[in-house]
Amino acid sequence: MEDYSSLKERAISILKANIKEGYSKGLRKKYFYVSPDRIHYHQWFWDSCFHSIVMANVHPDYAKRELETLLSVQQEDGFIPHIIFWRWRIRDRFQKWWKKEVNEKISRYITTEIQPPVIGLSLLLIYEKTGDLEFIKRNIDRVEKFYNYLAEKRDPDKDYLVSIITPMESGMDLSPQYDLPFENFEHDPELTKKKITEMLKKYKKWGWNLDKIFNASIFDVEDVAYNTIYCLGLYAVSELYSHFDREKAERIGERATLVNSKIIEKFWDEEEKIYFSISHKDGKEYSMKVKTISSLFPLTLELPPEHLTHLINHLTNEKEFYSPYPVASVSMDEPSFGPLTNTRYIWRGTSWINTNWFLARGLQKHGHNDLYEELSKKTLELVSKFGFSEYYDPLNGKCGMAMRNFGWSTIAIELIDD
Repeated sequence: MEDYSSLKERAISILKANIKEGYSKGLRKKYFYVSPDRIHYHQWFWDSCFHSIVMANVHPDYAKRELETLLSVQQEDGFIPHIIFWRWRIRDRFQKWWKKEVNEKISRYITTEIQPPVIGLSLLLIYEKTGDLEFIKRNIDRVEKFYNYLAEKRDPDKDYLVSIITPMESGMDLSPQYDLPFENFEHDPELTKKKITEMLKKYKKWGWNLDKIFNASIFDVEDVAYNTIYCLGLYAVSELYSHFDREKAERIGERATLVNSKIIEKFWDEEEKIYFSISHKDGKEYSMKVKTISSLFPLTLELPPEHLTHLINHLTNEKEFYSPYPVASVSMDEPSFGPLTNTRYIWRGTSWINTNWFLARGLQKHGHNDLYEELSKKTLELVSKFGFSEYYDPLNGKCGMAMRNFGWSTIAIELIDD
C-alpha cells in the first residue's frame, strides 16, 4: 500500500493543478476556486465545500478564498447556486436550467439549482484547523442566510425538512430512488433522464417560480441525505456562533435539533429498519423505498440506539452496502443496483469517496472506532490503488468512465490518522 504521506502530496497537487483564478468580466468579480477536474471547468457548490475542507490543512488561505468566492454570488434572498460560470464559454449555452428570476446581467452565469449544504460544516472545519475567528465572523452571517433561504423557500409543508426540486440538487443525480417520483418503477435510467429533461423545460417556462413548481409537484422530494447534511450544517453554524453570539447559537441549535427529530420521525421505515426519502405528489406523501447511500446518512446524527444498530447492520452487510470496495451507493440486493462504471449513469451502485467520508465521521461520532478504522483503511487503499477518481466500481474498484484527478475524492486524506 502506498505511503500516506505520498498520498497527501498527490491530493494537494491535484487540487493545486485544478485552481482557477482571475477576474470575471461578466460577474465583475475576482474569483479563486478549485474546479472538480480539468474537464468540469466551473465552480460547483458542494465540490468547493469539500475542496476547502482538504485545503484548510495545508493551505488555509486557499480554503478561505474558495468559500468566499462561493459566497460572493449569493443572492438577496440567501440563494447560492449549484454552478457558477466565472468564465462563460460558448458550449455553456446548451445548459437548460438558467436562473431567470434575477437580473439578466448575472442570470447567464449561474444556475438555478442548489446542492447539498455542506458549507456550514466546511466553515466549522476551517475554524477547527485554523482558529481564525475573524474569518468566521466575516462570513458566518452569509452562511446562516443560505440556511434561512432553505428553511423559508424550500420547506413548502413547513415540517422543518427541506425539499429538492430536481434529482441533481441532491448531488446524487440519477440515483434510482429518484426514478419513483417519475413513476419509473422499472428503473430505466434512460426514462428518468427523459423525464428530467421534460421537467426542466417546464421549470424554465415557469421562470423557475418555486410556487408554481411546488404546486405542480412533478418532483418534490424530502431527501434523507440532503436533510442530514442540512442538519449537520445547522449544528455547525450553531457551534460557531457559540464563540461570540450565544443567543443565535441557541436559536440555530434548537432548529438543528428539530430537523434531527423530524428526520427520525418522517424517514424511518419500521419494516425495513432503514431511512427512506419522501416524495410529495398531489398532496400526498410517498416513501421512496429504494435502499441507497442516502438511507445511511443519519449515521452522522443523534439517533435512537436501535436505529443506529440497524443502520450499521445494513452498512456492514456484504449483500447490501459493504461491497469489496465499499460503500456501494445502492444496496446490492436492490433490483436497481447497476449499471456501474461502464456508463455515465452514476450513483446507481458506484462507490464514492465523499459519501464514505460522511459515513466514517458518523461511525467515529458514535464510538464505532474499529469499523471507522476499517472503512477509513479501505477508502485510503482504494485511492492508493486506483487514484483520486470521481467514483469506483464497488465490486472491483475500477474507475471506468469516471473523471480522473477528481477534487472531492481528495477528502480521503481527512481519514488518515495523524
